[in-house]
Amino acid sequence: MCRLFLRIGKEVNEQVYSEFIGSCSDYVGGAKLDVHERNETKLEQHSDGFGYGYVKDDHFELRRFREPIYERNPVDEWKKIETDVLFIHARKAPPNITVNIKNNHPFYWYNGDEYVFGHNGTIKNKINEYDDRKFFLKGSTDSEKYFYSLLTAMAEKEWAPDKQMIDKLLENWDYTSANFILASPKKAWVGVFYRKDPLYFTMKLYKTDDSIVVSSSAIPSLGSPTERLRHGSLVEIDIASNNYYYLSEFRF
Repeated sequence: MCRLFLRIGKEVNEQVYSEFIGSCSDYVGGAKLDVHERNETKLEQHSDGFGYGYVKDDHFELRRFREPIYERNPVDEWKKIETDVLFIHARKAPPNITVNIKNNHPFYWYNGDEYVFGHNGTIKNKINEYDDRKFFLKGSTDSEKYFYSLLTAMAEKEWAPDKQMIDKLLENWDYTSANFILASPKKAWVGVFYRKDPLYFTMKLYKTDDSIVVSSSAIPSLGSPTERLRHGSLVEIDIASNNYYYLSEFRF
């Protein structure tokens, strides 16, 4: 299981980044920032590498690291990046899945348009819904196969995800969570689908005049979330206008 973070729009205070990193190690100054089902009685560390992607000159640049996000503490790196899109993924690998750079998120694909993708959760059964003549695995994760399955479905729908498309993908999958963030240089999508641990898997969306932040962990310095994206939520974010829209029938 992993942690996801997306910032759209203007730069945010460095405390926002520090709080996200703290949630990946469970502690900042000895206090838990985000109490949920998985860390009530134990330490929950996302220690299996991390990666981030950002838009520069209308194209994505990606960085991936083997070291834990809380050891590298890349806040100063992020502060130097001038971008309206920053997507971060901190990994906690499922048992028996290799920990290496090829399995780190975000994953990237280009077809004239560009997409990056990160997943939070575990899909336990075999995934064969992607077109293996077009998409070639670079790693061994369920998440990369999920990404290619979503792209395969999007290719049939003019590259626009919708709730029905994702429901069809997930209907035969055995998963703890299929939460995802998918981003292009112009739009981003957040899907929230889980079967357990709602405190851990509910995504939080924070809207300000200048930015939208979506995080799998609470960000106390941003106050109460504008939206808590619970199971069944699918949200589209327009990067140019800094607005978001529900594509699902559920709004909480």
